[in-house]
Amino acid sequence: MGLFQKNRWLEWARAWGLTHYPQRGLFYRNEQVTGLRKGYLVSASWGGQKQASLILRIRFPGGADLESIRRTLADDASLDALPGKGKGRAKTVLAVGPEKKVQLGAIPEFTLRDGSLIWFRTYAWAPPKTEQLTGWIDALIASISRATPAFDGRCEQCHTTQVRQFVFVDQVPKMLCGTCQERLRTEREMAERNYDMMDARHLNGFAFALVAAVVGAAGWALVAALTNRILAMAAIGMGALIAFAYRKGAGRVDLTGQIIGATLTVLSVAIGQLLFYAWSFAQARPDIGFHLTAGCLVYQHLWKTDPGTEIIALVFGLAGAFVSFGMLQRRPQGAVIRQADEDPRDRVKKAA
Repeated sequence: MGLFQKNRWLEWARAWGLTHYPQRGLFYRNEQVTGLRKGYLVSASWGGQKQASLILRIRFPGGADLESIRRTLADDASLDALPGKGKGRAKTVLAVGPEKKVQLGAIPEFTLRDGSLIWFRTYAWAPPKTEQLTGWIDALIASISRATPAFDGRCEQCHTTQVRQFVFVDQVPKMLCGTCQERLRTEREMAERNYDMMDARHLNGFAFALVAAVVGAAGWALVAALTNRILAMAAIGMGALIAFAYRKGAGRVDLTGQIIGATLTVLSVAIGQLLFYAWSFAQARPDIGFHLTAGCLVYQHLWKTDPGTEIIALVFGLAGAFVSFGMLQRRPQGAVIRQADEDPRDRVKKAA
């Protein structure tokens, strides 16, 4: 990745009549372009770890036969011009439901969901040249057009009102008329009011999260026993699990819930270490067997004599706590709408 990032897509956006969102900052790519191309909504942006992954989205009217589109993409020889001959399209994932805010595990290169094809490809160092990217986009559009028609200028929800400009709905470009936008805003305002009227069941959430913390601690100890290593991803997974459990139990989240989730994540890692040491002691002294007291004594002894591993485990636990704290932030209760001239990278908590 280049040390100082710069706008690369401005001329491309002008040539195609797309809306350009300029590069911000010097170190990570975050430039974006969005707009209509041959009747399809196109969005190209950067994301993933250290903003090193190109995320290309091509949107088409909802209700299309996704299986037919997947077969068309897989069988289209012209798409062999994509990087790596586009081998990932044969394993295109058909996704249902809302898009996940947090993706655990590997992200598939090609994903089809109602109204969208999403192409995710990592370029850690040298990004593709603009002329290469535009060629790939046109090739994908040509392939998709053989399986499903483009937008016809009407609102994609009411299918009656003519629409001239896209809007972002939860960061996804869509063709919506003013009436449908206002309906979504009203629905969100009602959902926000209903959410504010809910009680935050802290005790219930704590109980759910505590069970998740115990499960996470056991998992931490198991991974350590099998690999003789401690893993940052394990702590991050524990933080996510605890946050999920707390949210299920509490119903409504607030700062207290965030603190509970973060604290239990750190404690879960510490208990996992204790369980691992108790197991290790039992392996060394089978005549004594597994005892938590022995694990506590070993844990305390290591903090006094050789704290390096415990400090690393604590750092991993804090990383998991950060994930848990973030996942327990209040989510928008409904669709967040932004106009095309508003940068979709801006994080706005209030309704647009």
